[in-house]
Amino acid sequence: MGIKRRLERIMSQVKLSMLIDYYIGDMQLRNLTPDSVNTNHKVLVRFARFLSKDVDDIFLSDVRKKVIEAYVTDLQTRKVKWRDHPNREPEAGMLSPFTIRKEVKILRGFGTWLQREGFDNPFTNIPIPKEPKRLVKVLKDEEIEKILRSINPKTPTGSRLYAIVLFMLDSGPRISEVVNVRLPNVEMDHRQIRLIGKGDKERIVPFGSRCARAFLNYLHLYRPQPMLPEYDHLFLSMDGMPMTRNSLGSVMQRLKKSSGVARLHGHLFRHTFAVMYLLNGGDLITLQRILGHESLEVTKRYLQLTSAQVQIRYESFSPVDRLPLDGLRRFGNKRRKENK
Repeated sequence: MGIKRRLERIMSQVKLSMLIDYYIGDMQLRNLTPDSVNTNHKVLVRFARFLSKDVDDIFLSDVRKKVIEAYVTDLQTRKVKWRDHPNREPEAGMLSPFTIRKEVKILRGFGTWLQREGFDNPFTNIPIPKEPKRLVKVLKDEEIEKILRSINPKTPTGSRLYAIVLFMLDSGPRISEVVNVRLPNVEMDHRQIRLIGKGDKERIVPFGSRCARAFLNYLHLYRPQPMLPEYDHLFLSMDGMPMTRNSLGSVMQRLKKSSGVARLHGHLFRHTFAVMYLLNGGDLITLQRILGHESLEVTKRYLQLTSAQVQIRYESFSPVDRLPLDGLRRFGNKRRKENK
């Protein structure tokens, strides 16, 4: 057996769990966000457990195209959502096409890393499912009112949540960006916040006067004492620890129930901000910078949402449709008599 063939055989017998650990370590060395690292780790471990309950029994040579295709099929036909989620109970329902697409892209990314490190890439020919073209229905004005009315800003948790919701509606940050806001990065005088977004990239986002008042109310009256001096996060849990993405997700779940807005989730605030910003006369380039999109094409998707929102508003305020039908009939009868 040649040296190359022997080397390939040895490398194929490397345990999958060890390769996943190396990959996650490489992501951390590249300073990828903790959310991105955690998501990749969960997806890869979930894939490994699909192959075997004992992850340590799986070798790279066990990962074949048919096995990967079976896993993707399982994702597409699964009838339970939120399985193994830390903060949500499993419930009946299919996984969204966006979730499936994200998991397959993570597997493909892992395969690219394997190939770069000299291993076989079993994921190379696995197609990434297409992203469906769907219009997101943003929050209506009455839904926003219901959400805000369900929050009591005169309590510690209510003051914090009120400030978070106004911030998300006013500036469109991601959930992970909200929990990572640091006090030194909040400029009340200029009403702007420096955020650390995807790829550890910084950007400045503005916020309005109402949002500023909500921040000040929380900071001066209700923000708890930090557990440690280095915890300079804007939003803290009641025990003085920094909020996490999962803890804020749990807060959003409770808000969904208390407000009665069943379709509420954190990212819906971001969509709503973007569409309302454009409807109120904002420009696309500035919106791209506020949202932190690398490509203008991503931001342009909100133009389609804006067109749909204009149509919804038009249907409510159509000048002709709002005229009384009896008046039109009388006008028509009068014209007929004049023509006789």
